[in-house]
Amino acid sequence: MGQVGNYRIVGRIGQGGMATVYKGIQASLDRPVAIKVISKNLAEDPELRERFLRESHIIARLAHPNIIHVIDRGITRDGRPFFVMEYVEGTDLARWIREGGLDANRRLDLMTQVCKALAYAHKNGVVHRDIKPGNILVDLDGNARVLDFGIAQFADEALGGDATGAGVVMGTLAYMSPEQRVDSRAVTPASDIYSLGVVLYELFAGEKPGDPYRPLRERDPTVPPGLDDLVRECLDPDPARRPPSADAVRDRLLQMLRGAHLAGDQRRRAGEGLARIEDKFALLDVLKEDRFGAVYLYEDRVDHKLRVIKRKPAASQGYTEARLLTTLRHPNIAGILGTSRNEQFYIVVMEYLSGGSLRDRLVRPLPWPEAVRIARGILQGLAFAHRNRIVHGNLRPSNVLFGERGEVKLTDFGLDEHYGDPSGPPNWYGIRGEPRSPRADLFAVGVMLYEMLAGARPRWEAGGLVEAESVQNAPALLRELVRSCLALAPDGRPESADAALEVLDRVEGGGPTDLEDDAPTLVLPADDPGAPEPRGRGGGGAWARRAGWGLALAASGAAGYWAHALVSGTAPPAVQSLYDTTVAWAKGMLGG
Repeated sequence: MGQVGNYRIVGRIGQGGMATVYKGIQASLDRPVAIKVISKNLAEDPELRERFLRESHIIARLAHPNIIHVIDRGITRDGRPFFVMEYVEGTDLARWIREGGLDANRRLDLMTQVCKALAYAHKNGVVHRDIKPGNILVDLDGNARVLDFGIAQFADEALGGDATGAGVVMGTLAYMSPEQRVDSRAVTPASDIYSLGVVLYELFAGEKPGDPYRPLRERDPTVPPGLDDLVRECLDPDPARRPPSADAVRDRLLQMLRGAHLAGDQRRRAGEGLARIEDKFALLDVLKEDRFGAVYLYEDRVDHKLRVIKRKPAASQGYTEARLLTTLRHPNIAGILGTSRNEQFYIVVMEYLSGGSLRDRLVRPLPWPEAVRIARGILQGLAFAHRNRIVHGNLRPSNVLFGERGEVKLTDFGLDEHYGDPSGPPNWYGIRGEPRSPRADLFAVGVMLYEMLAGARPRWEAGGLVEAESVQNAPALLRELVRSCLALAPDGRPESADAALEVLDRVEGGGPTDLEDDAPTLVLPADDPGAPEPRGRGGGGAWARRAGWGLALAASGAAGYWAHALVSGTAPPAVQSLYDTTVAWAKGMLGG
């Protein structure tokens, strides 16, 4: 095989029952790549090839430092699907287990990195299905890199869900969860957690766990306390009794490590200028360090709860908002436990949210009910902040966080860390030159809601918002809210977060204005003065807030197409007259 697609084959790296891996050269960039070609017996089903092309697009969008990045995919001339991946020099974990040489802290560190990769994939609906030492590469810098996301899924499809098919599970059956062995359709993120437990045990014991389970500390008393309990939980036959997420496994491993994996200069910088911080907190990890500040994960030495400590330059924005939020509490705002400031920098101590950020979940479009749930949490947090005269001013997916149970919480109010520099990256979540305001926050909500529905940021052509197909499939009223929030003129947006929340109430309640019909959807420029304004402005604001959108439509029986026509003034005169009369009645009844 001298050529695969646009890649020249220069050698074979390895071969298994599922695929053959080649080293290749990408001619256009003259760089080495790894090419995994699916075995011929797995590629004979045309439905598998179609599914491969569809699903591999999602896998290729996984972008995480602990995942081997897929850069291309296709079908060979003889009909075999292939992945093209970045070529990474390193040694797989299977060899490290055979040959030894990793101390306990190094092993824990590598597995925390594997957990980070799995957590990211799971949040985007991708289950690995084949976690094993051979699929974990340790690169030359000592970083763990997980490969082959999705490969086992395509193999399962080819075999009709028979996970014990010939040539597929050779060497991997021992890592499979009980539910995966029975039926590949029962695979969930918990199945990867089971495999993770097997790898953890093998990494410390040198062999896979048996039945009965032999505790690791019987083999080696230096094994970190608590590791046996964690491994046992991962290996529970009942998926519901395993740790709830890869994030949860990672956090417990970090508590065992207690920062031992960090370089000396990282530990020094973390405690720099923070008097007696180590008396109260134990440093577990460095979550982020850049020129805008740093974010650290600590464990409280008293109650053993995890805390996040953020450090920012003293001159940077956000301290006032953080200090105000120490006295305020809301379920959709990350709790601020304390603040401190000196001439050099300020720090914020806040609750730790293990579920990551919205940015981690935008690889693919979300189902619109899930997008609505997240948007509701964002808007509820904003509404509370705005009522307390706190504007976020820096809202974007990376500061929309999730708790362990999926609850939505906002953080980083008032910061301007990424977009103050004109030479830096563009701010997709605000309009250049627009001052901070509640309505500027709502524009950011519109961008994020669009991203959740479309899997991509919004774009405008000739001043008009272009709707992706997945956005067009959402309820009409939800699309109207997105367009309204994305109005380029601030006064074209909902007048408050509360007003936008009332729209979500109607979307979730399936009100009359959510009904769809075959009439065309009118897409107007986002800043067009004639664009739909169902939130009401000026004298109509009060009735719009209380009655919600489409109260008049409910009374007259109009919906879908007529909603667009009525609010844009293009309805027939008789229908428009009925609408205007009903609006006037509603204003009178509600005192608007």
